Amino acid sequence: MEITEVESYTLRVPIGRSVGDSRLSITDVYWVVVELTTGTGLTGTGWMGSLGFGPDLLSGFVDSQFRDHLVGRDPFETTAIHRDLRRQTIYYGETGMAAWPRGAIDVALWDLKAKAAEEPLYRFLGGADRRVPAYVSLMDATEDDAEVVASRHGQYAEEGFTAFKTKVGNRPTTEERRRIAAIRERIGGDADLFVDANQAWTVTEAIRHVDALTDYDLGWVEEPISEWDLRGHDRVATAIEPPLATGEMFYRPERFEFLFDIGRVGVVQPDLIRLGGVSALWEAATMANRHAVPLAPHFYYAVSAHVVSAAPTGMIAEYIPAYDIATVLADPPAIEDGHVVLPDRPGHGYEISNTARAEYEVEFPE
Repeated sequence: MEITEVESYTLRVPIGRSVGDSRLSITDVYWVVVELTTGTGLTGTGWMGSLGFGPDLLSGFVDSQFRDHLVGRDPFETTAIHRDLRRQTIYYGETGMAAWPRGAIDVALWDLKAKAAEEPLYRFLGGADRRVPAYVSLMDATEDDAEVVASRHGQYAEEGFTAFKTKVGNRPTTEERRRIAAIRERIGGDADLFVDANQAWTVTEAIRHVDALTDYDLGWVEEPISEWDLRGHDRVATAIEPPLATGEMFYRPERFEFLFDIGRVGVVQPDLIRLGGVSALWEAATMANRHAVPLAPHFYYAVSAHVVSAAPTGMIAEYIPAYDIATVLADPPAIEDGHVVLPDRPGHGYEISNTARAEYEVEFPE
């Protein structure tokens, strides 16, 4: 089986309102899609989500740097292909934008491999459970009204979700408490409630803010400080009561080893695309298993849930309604009672809808 065609294109999907975290606010999400077609007629699909900056650059890496290194290759040569693509972009740096298309390509390769094996991806990886727990992440930092935020969480509680994440880090402590209190009251005392600061605090600020929120039984505190301050992670984890969760900004699986050794992480959250696709996410899952640390991947729930199902310490997938890839898929993921229900189709189970492509595809000037 050889790859005969490589195609990339971009979809711009309006969200309908402004959403964001402590760093940014957006109204549209861009899906940069990579499709690898083989001589046997199978097509593997991968995608990366851009929040507005650089979708043309991401697609450009596929077209100008990677296409010639993919055509003629066997998709089962995943490790060798990943090595060659990294070598091709080493001039631009191992991390950053060059890493994103490598991750999307790797997802497409695993889609092809599982299709060739006629197995759903989660089973191809060794998993058995089609139902994967998910938490709803509402990207609600731009909403100032605590009752509005609580009401939105409550709507998902009524749909069967029992785990929720809200954004913190851009308000005074008293305002953070008011929002968390309103959410906790709405979702009930038995639900899991996570908070995410997106690296907004210093070590001292993180400890102070989290201490002010501990009355509300937080399930984890996500990215409280800079990803680069590994020793600071140790200080925060030692001082706070909830588990510390982090890792979505890591571009290499090896960085998790440093976090395990120095930073005392309670939950690891690798990002499927930044880290390097299914290959790298599985490597991070293996590390997490060695250290008995729960795995809760960031974003990309449709594919990441396959890995959560198969990983020994797989905990939960992140479902972000505002950034839901389901809006452009022909057979979108099923969300039932707070779970991702994985498809039993070969591969990861998803393809881009022709209707969505016709409606949302954007062209970039050459």
